[in-house]
Amino acid sequence: MTASVLLWDFGDTLVDERWMLRSPSSCPEWPNIWADVMRVHADDWNVGRITEGEIFAALSEESRLSLTEVERHVQHCCDTITFNPIAWNLATSRRLPQAVVTVNPDMFGTRIIGAHRLHDVFDAVVVSADEGTDDKVTLCEIALHRLGFIGDRSDALLIDNRQDLVEAWRRNGGAGYRYQGDSVLAADVDRLLS
Repeated sequence: MTASVLLWDFGDTLVDERWMLRSPSSCPEWPNIWADVMRVHADDWNVGRITEGEIFAALSEESRLSLTEVERHVQHCCDTITFNPIAWNLATSRRLPQAVVTVNPDMFGTRIIGAHRLHDVFDAVVVSADEGTDDKVTLCEIALHRLGFIGDRSDALLIDNRQDLVEAWRRNGGAGYRYQGDSVLAADVDRLLS
């Protein structure tokens, strides 16, 4: 495989996607509350039909934390994301033009991109909430356009932890690699980028 451009998934590929499940000391039941609110609202939030303000209000109501406490905790969680070291080191080495292609809400733009200087690492950051779709193939196509990529789509490598999304990209002519942890990625890097 000879990739000319990398399309990186974010959650459970570049980072541990459980970053919002840490509890504030005043609300040990936070993970369950977060999961309940996401069960109801995540689909709409991820495509921009609702905003973080509406989510924070729902979290506040469910948790009995004030809006200020909810926002402070969310910001703390977003500031302290755990990056998968091998994947992150590969991304920060910037060996090829690359983009983040992620299904995430508006919070990704307001609280994660800047806090982790993603624009310093990636040539484009494509977020589903900004684009109004959670279709990964469409998001990858948007990323290729923003990267100015005019090569063969088979040279555009999506790195994603979800096999169904990797397969969808492959069915549409792209190259795909299922991220299965840093140790597997470390063993596969030379094959992927040679």
